[in-house]
Amino acid sequence: MTEKRKINNDVYIGLFLAAVSGFFFYEATKIHPMAARFPKVILAALLIMSVVLFAMGVRKTLQPGLWHKSDSLLNFKIIRTPLLVFCIITGYMVLMYFTGFFISTVIFVPVCMVFYGVKSIRAILITTVLLNLFVYGLFVRLLKVILP
Repeated sequence: MTEKRKINNDVYIGLFLAAVSGFFFYEATKIHPMAARFPKVILAALLIMSVVLFAMGVRKTLQPGLWHKSDSLLNFKIIRTPLLVFCIITGYMVLMYFTGFFISTVIFVPVCMVFYGVKSIRAILITTVLLNLFVYGLFVRLLKVILP
């Protein structure tokens, strides 16, 4: 009886990253060539690394002896923290759209700090206030950047 071969996660991740970088590389061709230079370099590097990751995943799939302990199947327990951080950042971006940079940052910074285990209210308040003052002073007053 033949044993069913598990496809390594690197195959899926490599394909996904290659597709995303290829899409954005194509989108970068639509902007001014000088402005597109840096994104194209970064996206080309990501595309190359994605193809290498895909090839390594195929190799690990064909030769299961190459699997590492970290190559186990992904489950919610493993990706819970990155997924929650992604949700917090997505909420921050949505909130910024409706309330602007400074109000959403006043909410986002304490939420992140509490999520990562900071319990000192004083540290949370000082960090939030100093970050907003720094951004306001540098970007709004000095560099004249209009923030959302």
